[in-house]
Amino acid sequence: MHTERASAPLAPAGRAATGPIGTRRSPQPGDLVVDAPAEQPPTPTPPASWIENRSQPPMPPRERERRGLGLKGVMVVTDTITTVVALAVSLAVYSTLARHNIGYATAIAALSIPVWPVLYAQQGLFQARHLSRRIEELRRLVNAVVMGVVVLAGISVVLQVPLSRGWLLSAGLSVFVLMAAEREVTRQSVKRRRAEGKLSRKVVLVGDNSEADELVTMLQQSKELGYDVVGRVSDERPVDGQALTPSHRLPYLGDTEHILDIVRSAGASSVIVATTGISLESANRLVRDLTREGIYVELSSAMRDIATRRVTLRPLGRYPVMCVEPVTSTWRSVAKRGFDIIAASLGLLVVSPVLALAALSIRITSGRGVLFTQTRVGRNGKPFTVYKLRTMVHGAESMLPELLEHNEAAGPMFKMAEDPRVTRVGHFLRKTSIDELPQLINVVKGDMSLVGPRPALPHEAVQWNDDLKERLRVKPGMTGNWQVNGRFTASMEDYQRLDLYYVDNWSLVTDLVILAKTIPAVLRRNGAA
Repeated sequence: MHTERASAPLAPAGRAATGPIGTRRSPQPGDLVVDAPAEQPPTPTPPASWIENRSQPPMPPRERERRGLGLKGVMVVTDTITTVVALAVSLAVYSTLARHNIGYATAIAALSIPVWPVLYAQQGLFQARHLSRRIEELRRLVNAVVMGVVVLAGISVVLQVPLSRGWLLSAGLSVFVLMAAEREVTRQSVKRRRAEGKLSRKVVLVGDNSEADELVTMLQQSKELGYDVVGRVSDERPVDGQALTPSHRLPYLGDTEHILDIVRSAGASSVIVATTGISLESANRLVRDLTREGIYVELSSAMRDIATRRVTLRPLGRYPVMCVEPVTSTWRSVAKRGFDIIAASLGLLVVSPVLALAALSIRITSGRGVLFTQTRVGRNGKPFTVYKLRTMVHGAESMLPELLEHNEAAGPMFKMAEDPRVTRVGHFLRKTSIDELPQLINVVKGDMSLVGPRPALPHEAVQWNDDLKERLRVKPGMTGNWQVNGRFTASMEDYQRLDLYYVDNWSLVTDLVILAKTIPAVLRRNGAA
């Protein structure tokens, strides 16, 4: 974090010393104050570097507001229409199945229509920043639907008309299912348009350190988040010959003293502050001055890869502090183990015909030895035997040293797209991940979980750094964050980041999401884990 300047700067000739943005301060020791005319001094202008780097004129504030309201307006209309359709479907289904008169229910549903958009707004469902977070949006949608069902029941009580509990349940389910589907379509549409550079908000980055570099890299690589970083603001001016870090590749717009004028000229709607890159006093001043002018300020937390559901904001004296909830808990571990046993046992029953057919194919095409066993590293470093269908020729492990120079994976892992040791049947089994189905036995035994980091080989584990050894805090899994987000095409840095994110933030909901993503990942044939 940058330190404050040791002494006050000299005020420019013809101007009184200035304080925070848009204010004047009394002369301080060290200031050179020259008599000035009575009229107001001119407003500071952004540096020439910003003017030279601008590719288009600034967007007027009203235009920015219209763009934001345009997307929200579309969401309000589509959500309202979807809700009306869902209520109509629930009425039609209930009248058909239950054969009840739906006159009262129809009237109550009609009266509730204006309330639903209010409930969605109260849950923040019209805020574009929630669109990229599916699980968070679904949680908010559940809350809105529950409150909507309560409203339906409340209207029936006020009007003193009977209302079937069966229809209330049907209405709630219909609204949730159709709204979730409509929101998914909206999310994918917005994500696609953001990737094309549309529907993005212009932002200015404040800060000049490694955290600012990481923020820039993330936002530039994740266009679907909808941020267009137009430049950086920092009290550290660029130096000729200085190494170009990601943030330094952005146009330098000026220092924090001119932040308001810079943001207005850039047509930006918000500012992202790398909090470790500026002083406490500067951060407070920026937040006050920018929010007073209606500009959103987003402060980084100096923490990365922490699930937001684990973080709560609470006051600690004069400071708002973030509390991070521990991920370990007895009931979660018991629930995860129970889910693993039930799901893996049922899975074995379902896939047993597939396993039998695969085993027969291996036996016919490459001889005896249908199962392949190998020692892997489990939780807390305990070794265990993993089961897989054999996909390679006999003696494949003894051929590995000759193939190491052809390794296509990062770090200690070995992956080779055209591995000559893999049999013809083995290629198919690997691409469809059928070869890994026997690991359901490992899950039932308790050596593995359905979801977790990839089970590593002993010679891989000895090459891990201290951070990567944190993977051993949980059981390895048949599938995991790494497998559904890049697999062996990912870099070693991504491999570590994805696995450690799961270790630090796992939950039953996270497991269900990863399991749901596994099937599309396998169908896309992203390689074997």
